[in-house]
Amino acid sequence: MTLSRMVRLVGLLLVAVACLPLYLSDELPGPIWIVVAAGLVLGWFTGAKKRGKEVVVLLTTLLIAGFLLLVFLSMQTGNWLVNSITFALLATVARAMQLSTSRQYFQLVGLSFLLLIASAVTNPDVYFSFFFVLYAVLLTWALTYTHIVQQVEESEEASGLAWKASSFVSRRFLIGSSALALLLLISSMVIFFLFPRLGLGFFSARVRSAESIQGFSDSIELGHFGTLQESGRVVLRLEFVSGEDHIGPESMLRLRGITFDKYDGRGWTKSKSAAYQLRAGRDGFHPISSYGSAKDIEYNEIEYDIYQEPLEIETRVLFSIVRPLSLRPVANRFDRFRGTMKTYFIDEMQDLSYDGPRGTSVSYTMRSGLLKLRPGSLRRTLQKYPRSIRKRYLQLPEGFDPRVNELAEEVIGSADNPYDMALAIESHLANNYKYNKEGQGELTDPISNFLFERKEGHCEYYASAMVLMLRTLGVPARPANGFLGATYNAFGEYYTVTEGRAHSWVEVYFNQWGWITFDPTPAVESLPEETGFFGNIALWFDAMKLEWYKWVVEYDLERQLALYTGLWNAIAPESRQIDLGPESSVFQMRKKMKDAARDMFTWKLGIAALILFTAVMVLPGLIRRYLRRNRVSRKRLDRLAAKLRKLLGRKGFRVLPGATLPALVRQGVEERYSAMPQLARLVVTLEEARWRPDADADLGGMRRLLAEVASAPALKR
Repeated sequence: MTLSRMVRLVGLLLVAVACLPLYLSDELPGPIWIVVAAGLVLGWFTGAKKRGKEVVVLLTTLLIAGFLLLVFLSMQTGNWLVNSITFALLATVARAMQLSTSRQYFQLVGLSFLLLIASAVTNPDVYFSFFFVLYAVLLTWALTYTHIVQQVEESEEASGLAWKASSFVSRRFLIGSSALALLLLISSMVIFFLFPRLGLGFFSARVRSAESIQGFSDSIELGHFGTLQESGRVVLRLEFVSGEDHIGPESMLRLRGITFDKYDGRGWTKSKSAAYQLRAGRDGFHPISSYGSAKDIEYNEIEYDIYQEPLEIETRVLFSIVRPLSLRPVANRFDRFRGTMKTYFIDEMQDLSYDGPRGTSVSYTMRSGLLKLRPGSLRRTLQKYPRSIRKRYLQLPEGFDPRVNELAEEVIGSADNPYDMALAIESHLANNYKYNKEGQGELTDPISNFLFERKEGHCEYYASAMVLMLRTLGVPARPANGFLGATYNAFGEYYTVTEGRAHSWVEVYFNQWGWITFDPTPAVESLPEETGFFGNIALWFDAMKLEWYKWVVEYDLERQLALYTGLWNAIAPESRQIDLGPESSVFQMRKKMKDAARDMFTWKLGIAALILFTAVMVLPGLIRRYLRRNRVSRKRLDRLAAKLRKLLGRKGFRVLPGATLPALVRQGVEERYSAMPQLARLVVTLEEARWRPDADADLGGMRRLLAEVASAPALKR
């Protein structure tokens, strides 16, 4: 292969590798990638040809027009990041179609580096490391060959020297330059891990794309279209620090997120309640106020770390195993200096939340107490509740079906205390009703339909029915949303909680005890877990993903000190080991590190560091299966739903936080919206496609319906 063809091939491959993580992030629509692919192909076949002045002017004009159009779209939508990346791609395509000089090759290399940065911002996943290593090798080739081309161009005997320079295009040269690139990459990693992490740098934002979670949100809308499907997408990872022996089977691991109190006849919402900021104690933990429990209540304390993926819901929810005692960030010692200090809140309904931008991941350490329930004591609790509890948790909508109370009275029989009442209703629902994920669409009274006609449904129906039955008996109760069950990852020694584990259950209030959990939903088979070779590969890769987030994406001074002290304590005698617990101050840490600094540079430490960095460089070769996971249609549908919500807001609809699309359809019916048939058909199609992964999503048809809704006049107020 000649030098000119080789440098063109390497340059185009460099662009392709930089674009692949960006493509996998699904931030850009498909037509953009068709243009990029076509431009790279044309660049290979025709890029080296001299372009006429007319062609150059045409390409430049198109690029300027595209820039102006993207600026206009950014001003309209506010999506500057995506449009900036789009322009960088268009500029790269324009340059790829004109590659005849070394200056143009250098420009292509610079544009590819911008695209790599965009990939790191939009998709900082573990497989980005694979593309980054490949990019580093190709970058060495590209810079070397482009420099040779530049020297040939500046030579007086360019034609003859170009023929001789092609001798550098050899296997030995490529292998040698690849080894040099990997050596430089290892050196860069050493600097990355050892250089003090003191700034407020780019990575402190820790932003990843958020996901909407089927079955978990900040409201419960009874009645849906299609069939709820279980998903294996991981949303939480949990590592036990202590007390794991007190947890039962992993399938019963229950993580509480949010509770609801107001029922409107069709669904549940959370009333506005005051939120109180949690204050950190000396040990760095934020104590959580008790539930009004008696002093003699016993519990087993457990401590665990939660790594929570971004969730696309309005409330920034924190999850915990009931009941939470205290919490703190996983890495908190230097958050104040890095500008990433988070504030934690607890509201009147005992739900935990934090402040921060939407679409950001969060990690925190939680301490919980597992209650040792005593049925005899629960049966003796007084049925005289505080006024605030009665007002909030005995609410029923107007015109509530009286048959629900009649059924409740029949079910409890001779039970004369809230505990036995709750057990009787829980057992009745679990044993006499069937679990079903099929949706029935919009119903006037979904709970009456569930209890007296259909007699089957999913967990939200079971929890809602039990809460309402208890409320008719004067027992305060509320539904809770969270996750039930987890999968143990033996490679990383932690638990993964997937989207398919989203669940609803019931909390009943007892004086002196607080809220006690009941679950009337019958046991059902969960999503089958993949076993065997590929199952182990998936678990191993997820463990690597967690370590990637810990030690690369979220690597900070706290983790750096943990790395230092871990290496030191591994080789130091017990008398000289360092304890840098969260209660240590910065001054104490500096003193301890100074005392140990004299012995840091030993040959044992050097060997340990060499082994560590060598192990970090070992990357898996079986990641293609992970890359085949198709998330394109789901994200496009979520974006289309968000676009519809914004459009309806401009049309005069009351688009409140947490309002579902079916609720907006009902609002349109009440307001007699002129494009009601198109809106209803769009919402039915969109909801079915979003929650049924096997459904055929007609994006073109939905966009046409959206255009018809957009062309209709606004509501008249």
